[in-house]
Amino acid sequence: MRSLIIGESSLLDALRTRLKSIPASVYTVPVGIQVEEQARFLVEHPVPSGQRGVVFTNSAANWLPVSKSGWEILWCGENNPPYGTTGVLERHEAWTVGDIAKEYWGVHVVDRRLVSDVLAGKVSAVGVLLPVTSNTGGVGKTTSCRRLAERATQMGVRTLLVDGNLAQSSQRSFFDPGMRLEVPTIATWRGGMRPQVAATAGKHLGVGYDVVFAPPAGVPVTWETYRRYVRQARRLWQLVIIDLDRINADDLYTHGTAAGDLLIPNVMAGDPFLLIVRAGRQTQADAANLLGALRAEEIPRELVGIKDTVPIGLKDYRQFDYEEYGTFLGVEHMSVEAANHLNNGEMGWADPCADMARERVLSWLMPEVGFDPMKYEVKQRKEKRSWFHRR
Repeated sequence: MRSLIIGESSLLDALRTRLKSIPASVYTVPVGIQVEEQARFLVEHPVPSGQRGVVFTNSAANWLPVSKSGWEILWCGENNPPYGTTGVLERHEAWTVGDIAKEYWGVHVVDRRLVSDVLAGKVSAVGVLLPVTSNTGGVGKTTSCRRLAERATQMGVRTLLVDGNLAQSSQRSFFDPGMRLEVPTIATWRGGMRPQVAATAGKHLGVGYDVVFAPPAGVPVTWETYRRYVRQARRLWQLVIIDLDRINADDLYTHGTAAGDLLIPNVMAGDPFLLIVRAGRQTQADAANLLGALRAEEIPRELVGIKDTVPIGLKDYRQFDYEEYGTFLGVEHMSVEAANHLNNGEMGWADPCADMARERVLSWLMPEVGFDPMKYEVKQRKEKRSWFHRR
């Protein structure tokens, strides 16, 4: 299938933004800038028998000859579809922007905005939420959350890191191991308060992002409180990362757990999450059981990001096939150098064993920002193909 975009509109611009992970040539007509010239090109390059060609457009042109050449013209404009075209809502009324990107370009993105809402100009200002969890310890989850926040901040994304490790206060242990700072925590916040009440500004911690620490030992805070807090925080921060407790399949719909009260309700509402898997035969099998339980509940795989972490000393790493469960975003290899940085309390260091996976996570999460995992990938030689099939 060849799918193209011609013109500019709220929906077409949203699609281009979500397709930044692939070359623009994939969805662009390779001739001229005038729509009439592009339409003639498509007439001269009809859709081969047994293939499918689709054009998303809001540009006025003589589309009838193009449609007779086998192209499906989906109209994305405000006025009535002209002859030779079909209104995109007639075909995809209940679809999201993410659904369109997946169906027509094979690109998995997190964008749950309805096509109808985007066409109508109903753009949500709610920030992106990313709970980060695992099904076992020793995966570097807390460190990964800080590094995601660091990189997002470098790209100009206003970011909030929320510590959801109730038993360990993992982020507090890193930023304030002696517990000497007088800082607010999630327990400081109550419904009706501003979200800033619970957040410590990054400038006080030597970082560019803000942090909400877990409650002090012995101070109870429910996951429902976390969920209500995050709902408010997303109105102020562009990205909210939750360093979440580990979960298992039994927790998914159990009241009082991180999975049952926070993760699942948000995922069911269309928010993504990242699962970090510790490499190893048993741990990867356990992760597959958890992912299988999510699949059984019809959690959209587009919302499930998966990353493997290879511990120091593991020689025989074999990548598990996660295709049926979610989007695999790469591998991080733990290293002695990284461990030394952590032991020294250092921040902002580059890690060639983990930077590519981090960039892929953020590109998957916020493709419109400009994160570029492609620069880390080895370029593969591709066979020469006809224009219609070329990618």
